[in-house]
Amino acid sequence: MTAQAIEEVRLTAFKSFRGEVLRLAPLTVLIGRNSSGKSNALDGLEVLSRLSRGEDITEALESRRSAAGPVRGGLAGCVPHGAGSFALGCTVSTEYGPIHLDVTIQVEPEVQIVEERLEGPTSSGHKPLLVSSEPSPDLGDIHAAWHNGKRGRNPSGPFRSSRLLTSQLPLRIIGETDGERDTIWGAETMLSALSAVFHLDPVPHLMRQYVPSRDVHIRRTAENLSGAIGRIEKSDTPLFRRLVELLRGLADHQIETLAVTRSELGDVMLALNEGEYGLTPAREMSDGMLRFLAIATSLLTGGSGLDLGLSSSGQQSENSLMLVIEELENGLHPSQASEVLQLVRQASEENRTQVLITTHSPALLSALDSRDHEGVVVCSRDRESGTSRLTRLTELDGYPAAMAAGPLGDVVTQGRLQGQEHRDRDYTEFDRLLGIG
Repeated sequence: MTAQAIEEVRLTAFKSFRGEVLRLAPLTVLIGRNSSGKSNALDGLEVLSRLSRGEDITEALESRRSAAGPVRGGLAGCVPHGAGSFALGCTVSTEYGPIHLDVTIQVEPEVQIVEERLEGPTSSGHKPLLVSSEPSPDLGDIHAAWHNGKRGRNPSGPFRSSRLLTSQLPLRIIGETDGERDTIWGAETMLSALSAVFHLDPVPHLMRQYVPSRDVHIRRTAENLSGAIGRIEKSDTPLFRRLVELLRGLADHQIETLAVTRSELGDVMLALNEGEYGLTPAREMSDGMLRFLAIATSLLTGGSGLDLGLSSSGQQSENSLMLVIEELENGLHPSQASEVLQLVRQASEENRTQVLITTHSPALLSALDSRDHEGVVVCSRDRESGTSRLTRLTELDGYPAAMAAGPLGDVVTQGRLQGQEHRDRDYTEFDRLLGIG
């Protein structure tokens, strides 16, 4: 893991999860049957990321004014069935040691934080940096104590219970002591890592319009892809050529280069230069090609090319990026799976980018090598309780036998374990979790 990277997300009591942990690798692949809880796990990370920006909880999770829109299901949808609150946590790795954040948010009768704890490294060892006490519902406040490194009781004071307390901490204390400076650093590092989570959800029909040439940081839907690539064409010739080469590998017809056309008003739109066949504007390009370009551009530019918004400190994050993509294979031919995975690996190495994807693609699963399997997480539903479970692929009983039977994609689609003549163990549960029937 790189410095200041998100190591795990704790789904303590969130949607269909109770007491589960999503451990993250440089490349994390979340697999499982439909309705197993994969999207719910991603939503947990999304909620933490939105709260890290210091917004009011309700506004952050239910706002319809932002491009991202409300979190799936809104606030009420975050709460496990039969509960009145939800709880999440995460760990960020740093060169000095891990930082842990855990928060519980009540939804009824008032939306407010009822418990929050931040722990991390200090000059005197790993310490609680922020610990909340009982909230004051009538005042909208919650008291919390913070680490200052002095002997005796830590100082405390009121915080707004409608916002993440950690996001308020850097503005709440001055940093007069080494301990307070450690506390501020821990809070800012956690906030920076969470605010660098970017959920990419390319919508091809939105990419077929002219956009202002200055609109260069890719948004969630990649609707401004033309502006982003226009900037790359002007300022980064090697990267632009790399995109063209990747696109040539995707198509089965001649592509001379990418072009960026301009309207009379100076707005820009992507086009394919297909040599003797002329220019094909974005409005006529295939969904798969536009989606691939959005993913490739996001991976290759890293945090500098994405609209990550502003952190609570008002600065665009420059730390390692966490790029989240659901159904990475959508719009792509199965033969391109290995090329896309190679691109993901390169981005992880070159741009300090963690990538978290979900997939149902057997071709993509088969393109994973043994090193990638450490980052494959199987999401499933417990038959009795209905809660979602997360298990590393390599920890499943039956994993060694499955890998001996062939590539992972073949095992899942063809039920290779089922076909073994000499099975000395019962792999029914392994087959069920991976959707083998």
